[in-house]
Amino acid sequence: MTSDEIIIAIDPGVKKCGYAVVDSNLGVLQREVTVTEKIIESIKESSRVYKVEKIILGNGTSYKKVEEKLKTHFPQLKIIPIDEDFSTLEARKKYFEAHPPRGIFKLIPLSLRVPPCHYDDFVAVLLAEKYFKNRR
Repeated sequence: MTSDEIIIAIDPGVKKCGYAVVDSNLGVLQREVTVTEKIIESIKESSRVYKVEKIILGNGTSYKKVEEKLKTHFPQLKIIPIDEDFSTLEARKKYFEAHPPRGIFKLIPLSLRVPPCHYDDFVAVLLAEKYFKNRR
């Protein structure tokens, strides 16, 4: 990759969103699950810390509604929709790589494991990775 690019990736949902700030060279700078109603504030806070150029937005649930809000509040940022196919399954795998099961839970196959918390933030990271991969 030629130079750093910092993006915000969002997995939009009706009540909650996966949210990640990702640098093309350094990786994940910030990752969280936030209430959909607070997504604008999250972006404002991240923009104070990082030089964000684009917002990558998953094209699944609540995509259009969130996109309209983003265009209104951040006309200076380019909003790029990205396909979310199979992202939830991939994010589950990524979650368990970051939080490996312990003890007897190691014996449960990955396909039967369910994370004990929301993991939409891992979906947002996957969307960012997909964007950077497609950009090359």
